[in-house]
Amino acid sequence: MTDPALDAAYSHCAEVTRRAGSSFAAAFWMLPRPRRRALHAIYAFCRLADDIADAPEVEGDRGRLLERWRAELDAAYLGKANHPVGLALGDTVHRYRLPQTVFEDLLRGIESDLAGEPIETFEDLERYCYRVASTVGLLVVGVLGADSPRAREYARSMGIAVQLTNVLRDVGEDAAAGRIYVAREDLERMGVAPERLRDGAMTDEVRLLLALYAERARIYFERAARSLPQEERRALRPAEAMGRIYRTLLEELATRGFPCLGEPLRLSRPRRVAIAAGTWLGLGGVA
Repeated sequence: MTDPALDAAYSHCAEVTRRAGSSFAAAFWMLPRPRRRALHAIYAFCRLADDIADAPEVEGDRGRLLERWRAELDAAYLGKANHPVGLALGDTVHRYRLPQTVFEDLLRGIESDLAGEPIETFEDLERYCYRVASTVGLLVVGVLGADSPRAREYARSMGIAVQLTNVLRDVGEDAAAGRIYVAREDLERMGVAPERLRDGAMTDEVRLLLALYAERARIYFERAARSLPQEERRALRPAEAMGRIYRTLLEELATRGFPCLGEPLRLSRPRRVAIAAGTWLGLGGVA
């Protein structure tokens, strides 16, 4: 027997995912409905948490709002959630036995954005990428039923690769908004003043800095590929699809000479769907 309130909660999460226009939906649309609904619930929770940190339309004390969202996570695990996303998430985390600590790590990443914690070293950036992206990967592989140590390492490396690609793509937009995710030590090493990222000046030094970050993202994509357990590859194809979309974006940025200081480059939805479908079908050349 279906639960109308739970169905409505999952529909709400699907709508949050659809409105976001993320690669997330393109990568997972071919999954069976129960797993697809679970991933919509996870995405909606993460999306709304991220919006607390940086969406301009959010009003009020963002720190307090994040604490309320953390309380909603606690309620989801206790089966006492009130928000539609919390209600759907509560069903998902119990159905797929997802650890609450992974969500808590993600919220720590959001909290660091709110606090404006400086990123001094590349190790700081790796930790941030783990919190805001690898955590999502770990939750995804849990829903996909892949729970080996290699699958979890795959999720960690792929999350860092994806987030480094996001950092690269959004570097100009983020800098204009007062957020610089490029490590301070790398700016100094490459001779790039932070204001160069804000004013959109594409100097040789800036281009070299962006190329460095592209290469670091490639290294993490390659680490993920080496970690991918062959015995779980079929189960992980949706996660591979997500990785293939971002790897394609990374190479598109490089091919275009890193147009990262203006409007962020996006792959069209039809192209993302084509990449995802090709990955699902084992067609490695589709891009």
